[in-house]
Amino acid sequence: MEKKDYMSEFKIKSDNEENLVIKGYASVFNMVDNYNDIILPGAFAESIKKKVKLLWQHDHTKPIGVINTLYEDEKGLFMEASINCLLNQGRETALLIRQGAVDGLSIGFTVNKSSFSKNGERIITDVKLWEVSIVTFPANSGAGISTIASKAYEDYAAISAALLRAEYAFKSLKMMY
Repeated sequence: MEKKDYMSEFKIKSDNEENLVIKGYASVFNMVDNYNDIILPGAFAESIKKKVKLLWQHDHTKPIGVINTLYEDEKGLFMEASINCLLNQGRETALLIRQGAVDGLSIGFTVNKSSFSKNGERIITDVKLWEVSIVTFPANSGAGISTIASKAYEDYAAISAALLRAEYAFKSLKMMY
């Protein structure tokens, strides 16, 4: 029986996916940002109940997709979003993210409630969150994209795993006979 290398025959014919899914923290709690602000847990509690926009570089004329999931955990404001790669700006953004040239997340908000620490930092306890942006330089150094995924990549990974399992099973059978 001829042994075939199925992985060398497998090719992604098009990487023109409609959406790129990203995950990461749009804001990290208890961290002094570049504006001397510290956002505390619970500050987004009301805002995340409403629709929040996904923008490119805080530009309200450049929405690039939708936020699928937005919640607070012990670390900060976690987000999962889909970038629309059918839009020119979405496609360019996805390419920059895949390349690693852009990986920051940032938030656009108005402060509802805050106070100041003895060191002069603004302690923010309640905000109205307007948008999350993919940015080059986030104000909160802990905020950023941690995961990217696409349907084509997930399909490729699943097929690769299945082929490796099949190859292992074939080798096991061959050893038995």
